[in-house]
Amino acid sequence: MCKKTASSIFKDKTNIYVSECLSTNDFLTNYVKKNPQEEGIIIISDFQTRGKGQRANTWQSDRGKNLLFSFLVKPELSVNYQFKLHIITSISIIRTLSKVGINDAKIKWPNDIYIRDKKVSGILIESQVSRRKITQSVIGIGLNINQTQFNRLNATSTFNELNINLDIKNTLKIFCTFFDEEYLRVNDDIKSLKNNYIRNLYKLNKEIKFTYEKNILSGRIVDIDQEGSLVISSNGNKEKFNFGSISFI
Repeated sequence: MCKKTASSIFKDKTNIYVSECLSTNDFLTNYVKKNPQEEGIIIISDFQTRGKGQRANTWQSDRGKNLLFSFLVKPELSVNYQFKLHIITSISIIRTLSKVGINDAKIKWPNDIYIRDKKVSGILIESQVSRRKITQSVIGIGLNINQTQFNRLNATSTFNELNINLDIKNTLKIFCTFFDEEYLRVNDDIKSLKNNYIRNLYKLNKEIKFTYEKNILSGRIVDIDQEGSLVISSNGNKEKFNFGSISFI
């Protein structure tokens, strides 16, 4: 296992801008198949016609208003620790939002960032695995910046929170700086990494309702295990739930 050194994965790498694409994750995945790249290449788009989220959800965004991008990493991680990438990416977004003046953002397990009870960002990580090692991952992020209207979606933006327009490219630079810092810790012990994640967890130690196998249940979020499963305490028992197995109500 290689120790990450203190140099930017983004420095001197290609940033590819496209005005429109199906999704930045798909674009980057196909691009690196034809043009092998070192980690740090970024695809940025003004608009995604089929922006993707977890569990086949779509990401909806006004053209040119938000930060929509994907980038490549090659972490050489065991598949048992792929949740580290979720931790590092989530914390980098939390730090980015704090830098621009939003200090109450939280991580809604497993892949969303919320400000109070509204979604401001989503993460989609798609990895290639060989011999139980993650050889490369495409990390896609949508961050609502200057969009003001979301129709019926339960969403917000930095503009709605701060009442100022942010420069989208500068916001990307801020994120990249924080991701570089967090990515240096990718080979650290999972326990030390997840402590910061848990401190920033949405609804931590609060009663929630959720659906599981078509049943409505309630309980308190109390922990995340080292593989990223959500630990909920209900009726005196602690149960673990994997990605995609539950939905919050």
